Amino acid sequence: MSIVCDLERTNQLNLLPDKDLVDLCPHIEPYQVPKSLVNHTIYYALK
Repeated sequence: MSIVCDLERTNQLNLLPDKDLVDLCPHIEPYQVPKSLVNHTIYYALK
């Protein structure tokens, strides 16, 4: 959820994290992300 917090702080819509962040995060298949989390993330990113 740190990505969402960063988006809120900077008020930027950047759904693609930078390469360093991608390297630190474990790979997540799309089917492992609950739809409610995706909706929540998009809601706060667009806020």
